[in-house]
Amino acid sequence: MAVQDEVAWVLETIRTNWPGSWPADDDGTERLYRVNRDEPLVLETDQREKTVELSTASALGASLGSRVPEVAGPDNRRRVTTTVDCRFKGLTSQGGEFGHVDSNKHAKQIALYAQNAIQQELSYPAVDPDADDIGRVAYHTVTVDDPTDSSQEWQDEYFWTWTVRLIGYETI
Repeated sequence: MAVQDEVAWVLETIRTNWPGSWPADDDGTERLYRVNRDEPLVLETDQREKTVELSTASALGASLGSRVPEVAGPDNRRRVTTTVDCRFKGLTSQGGEFGHVDSNKHAKQIALYAQNAIQQELSYPAVDPDADDIGRVAYHTVTVDDPTDSSQEWQDEYFWTWTVRLIGYETI
């Protein structure tokens, strides 16, 4: 058995709950790659990297932010808050650039679609239910916090960040 993997769950949930078709060219070539930044692994290509060549595809990455347990009752139950830090980065396709993001509105749409995909699991998300019991958390809530558009800091790139917060109780 393996330990619970919240980062993998976030990335898989984004793909599974994506509204509409996954971003691709007319010929079906995918133009949004998910990156597990903890492994590192680009899920669409199986390459062991933390980065994506932005002229090939935009990147939607996730990594474990924190896991904070706190005692929650007389029976020594522990309430756990786990955060997963997410980010979207894409290169503009305007002005002859070789990226796949048409505008700031398009970048915002991609970020909001990813956040919405997580929010479809707001109540009792099933995060690795078959994981090892030791350290496993039965999550009851998931939220998306702190969406930030930092695109103005980059000349030809779009950059969004947000935090996925999972809250639940550790298996004893």
